[in-house]
Order: sequence, then C-alpha cells, then structure tokens
Amino acid sequence: MASFQEKTTADNKSVGFDYQYYYFLFLLLKLKDGEEIGIEVKDDVHLDLKDGSQVLIQLKHSIQTRNDKRIVNLTELDGDLWKTLYNWIHIINDKFEGRNVNNKQLQFMEKTKFILVSNKSSNKTNKFLGNVQSFKNNKINLATFKEYLEDLYIQTTDKTIKGYIELLKKQNNNWLSLFLQKLEFELDEDDLISKIKRQIREKLVKENRIDYVFESLDSNIRTQNYISIKKREKVIITFEEFRKKAEVYFEKARDSKLPIRKRISDFSGDPYSQVFIKQLLEIEVLDEDDIEELLKLTGYKLQAFNNLELWEQEGEITSIQRQNFEQNCIRYWKNLFDRAHVKIRKKWKSDKTSIDELTLIEYAQECYFNVLEKTLDFEDNRLDIEISNGQFYLLSDVPVIGWKLDWEDIYK
Repeated sequence: MASFQEKTTADNKSVGFDYQYYYFLFLLLKLKDGEEIGIEVKDDVHLDLKDGSQVLIQLKHSIQTRNDKRIVNLTELDGDLWKTLYNWIHIINDKFEGRNVNNKQLQFMEKTKFILVSNKSSNKTNKFLGNVQSFKNNKINLATFKEYLEDLYIQTTDKTIKGYIELLKKQNNNWLSLFLQKLEFELDEDDLISKIKRQIREKLVKENRIDYVFESLDSNIRTQNYISIKKREKVIITFEEFRKKAEVYFEKARDSKLPIRKRISDFSGDPYSQVFIKQLLEIEVLDEDDIEELLKLTGYKLQAFNNLELWEQEGEITSIQRQNFEQNCIRYWKNLFDRAHVKIRKKWKSDKTSIDELTLIEYAQECYFNVLEKTLDFEDNRLDIEISNGQFYLLSDVPVIGWKLDWEDIYK
C-alpha cells in the first residue's frame, strides 16, 4: 500500500507547477557535493544532505492580489498554511513507513527540516508565524503556544481548518515541541527566475552569457524531468549527476565561442506566405503538402535569425560584424549561383523564352543544393548545418538571394 507521503505528492495540481519547478531548479544550482534533490518524491521538493538529514519543502503559489496589486498575505488561518501542516503531520506519523509510535516519529523529525515556501507576503499580523518564532527563541513556552492553538481553534468557523488545527493540537508535547523547532517559512518568494540567474552569475558566468546558461539548463532539466516522469521514474538528481549535465553549459559560457541557442520562437502567420518558401515551392525542392518539412525549414530560418539577433543584442557581436557576415554569405551564394547557371545565362539574357521552365528549375535546384552544403563560419566560430542552412533561407526570405535565374523579377 502507498504511504501517505506518496499519496500526497502524487495528488498534484497543475496550478503552480512552474513555481515548484523553478524553485527546484534554484535549489539544484545550490546543491553541494554529496547532496541530492528530488521533485514530487518525498514532498513537493526535497533535499537529502550529506550528513543524513533531509529537508521537506512544500510550495504554495497564489495569483491573488490586494488592492495595491501585491500578492496577498499568508494569514494565520490560511488554507495553504494549514493544509501543509496537515500533510506534514501525516508524513511524520505515517504508519505505512513504520512511524506509528512516538519514538519513531521523533527520530524522523530529528533528521528533518520542514519548510513552507510561498510567494504570499509575510506580515506581522500572522500570529501563528510570530508564535512559532517566539517558541523557537524561548520567548514563550509550549503551554502558551498550545493555549494560542486552542484560541485559534475556537476562533475559526471553517470546519476543514478546524480539523487541521485539532490534528496539530492532539500531538503530544515532545512531538509538538520538536516539530515547531524544525518548522521554517520562506515567504515573499516570487521572482524565482531572477534568483536562478543570480546563482548562475555567482558561478562567475559573464553577464552576457547568463541567459544562455539559464535557457540551456532550463531546457535540459525540463526535458529530463519529463522523460523520467513518462517512464514512471522518480525525479532525483545527485550533485554529481547535475555537475556532469551542467558543466558543459558553464564551460561554453566562459569561452569565447558564440553561444548557440536551439530554442526558437513560434512562427505566427501563414508559413506559405514566406518568400523563401515560395521560392522553394517554385523550384520543386519542397512539396506543398509536406507541412512537416516546411515547418522544419522555417525553424532553421528562425534559429539563424534569433541567434544573430541575440548575439548582437547581448554584445557578442557588432552590427558591422553581422553585416560583414551577411555580405560574405551573399558572395558565397553569388559564386555558386553564377557557376550553376553559366551554361544558360547568356542565352537566357538575350531571349528569356529560349530556356524552358523545366530547364530553369533544374539549374536552380543545382544551385540550391550546392549552397546548402556550405557550413558557415562567423569569425572563428563554426556554425552548425541547421543555422548555416537557416541563414540562406533568411537571406532568400528578404530576399537578397534566390535560386532561379529570374528570381529577382518575381520576388524583389
């Protein structure tokens, strides 16, 4: 039979998943040698530390705002607060894990820290948080804290919250005292992406490479998590596993090579309206019904455009370097274009009706496939074949290059 801990973490809601994931990624970047982290295994997120202790983390995200547009406060009778405490009580006292007796429960708590993380605001009016801290600082004793719980129980009319408070109240003194000592709250945790990027920056990554590392890690970890979940495997990552996955991105960020981003923005609009697609359809190297191939080639074009744009925006390259690169690409195309059409150009110029359409298409195809064999270099950086092809698609979309002898008459 599944333990309560497993049942709780399996009952996930999609709302706030990104919040949970990005907090997981944030902690992953802080992981130390001998530690491991999991998501949706022991809790929303958990850490296993080198000394054998563990940290169980529940994450609660809200989109509710106050009149001043700030996220609502975490209140002392907040459902998120009390549902979290309810979950932890059942995890601690889980009979299916052999913790149905007090000494086993205390042993579990001795090695465990419980942290509630939320984007909800901290506030002085939350007496529960204040009393937990006062107890931990020896400003109030356990009897006073239990009196407060009793008052809170009487105060609320919500039957569900009443049940949660009752469950906490009935734990024995040793249990309750240790639990309060192990309880922590991290509130106002809202801009997790900025926190992740600060962690990346602290690992001595150049300012203009931070986004590259973030996007690379984000994509890789999301993909690996998805694959593991699909295989019904637990998502647990050790420090060593993460180091092996991540070090390549940090190394690339520290060298002088241009960072290549494979993530592309979605294409909006009619893909058939693109000039480069019209050119390919005309010379019959693309089937009009092959939408999969059409979108793949569009993706190559977007890869080339997006990388060049980001490199220039982030100061990796100058506008003059970009212009020189484009001119070199055009010169390379021009050489192959002239060579492909050398046998028919003179005759075609004197009488354009002297060369039939089929012949024009055959020579255009030769030009096209010869150009696509070129792997481009940007300064000392060798670009891959997808971006190289994408650059020629980009130029033929403007268009400043084409494939048929009459491309300028038709498309410019």
